[in-house]
Amino acid sequence: MRIVAVLMLLVLAGCGGRPAAQEPPLSQQPDPLRGRAFVAMAVTEDGKPKQLAPDTELSVQFTDDGRLMARAGCNTMQGQVDTTGGTLTVDGGLSMTEMGCDAPRHEQDEFVAGVLGADPKWELTDGRLTIRTGTTVFDMAEKDETTRDLTGTTWVLDTQLDGEVASSMPAGAPEVTLVFDGEKVVADTHCNGYTAEYTIAGDTITFTPGMSTLMACAPEIMRGEQAVADALRGEVTYELTADRLTFTHPSGEGIGLHAK
Repeated sequence: MRIVAVLMLLVLAGCGGRPAAQEPPLSQQPDPLRGRAFVAMAVTEDGKPKQLAPDTELSVQFTDDGRLMARAGCNTMQGQVDTTGGTLTVDGGLSMTEMGCDAPRHEQDEFVAGVLGADPKWELTDGRLTIRTGTTVFDMAEKDETTRDLTGTTWVLDTQLDGEVASSMPAGAPEVTLVFDGEKVVADTHCNGYTAEYTIAGDTITFTPGMSTLMACAPEIMRGEQAVADALRGEVTYELTADRLTFTHPSGEGIGLHAK
């Protein structure tokens, strides 16, 4: 009888079925933010809209190697990020480039760095990312990080570089645009204009400026034209990332543009 009882217990144990599959720990689950980028559609403080600095946008990118990169109009900030538990935790804090900017952009950099460095909460719903700390909220939409082509794109001048200092173009000035066709660049500066032939080798472009008129225009217009002429001469380093284009002359003078 004892043998039969033992056998019955073994049979019943075998009929119990397999245990339900266990969810992996949060630290081992796929990161839904990795490899994606977002741009702010709205920023609020205490329930009220916060106006961004002119001609700037706030964007964040979660790289495939686990970094958070953020841009708020001037410098780039980044750091290794842990997104588990609905919290953005930047390991070791955010590092930031040290390019000088005008006051509004500098203050905006500091504001964004403060929010992202305060272990904000995040929520992703239907491609919309909400980042929240205290009463500050970033409402962000997913951004297409496809890099635009140099040729065939209309590039709009928005930043003038002078060494480590970056300044935005004057408010209200006519839009300065550049178009590259593979052999020649044409700039519409609303004054004399600018044209140059160019050749590309790696991350450098060599410009050979063409003829230009010498008409004097309003100072805010001449500033954009002069910035283009100073940057696009001789051998220049360029960087093309998503919808941003930057030229830097060996003198330290340069320009930043965005795709239209």
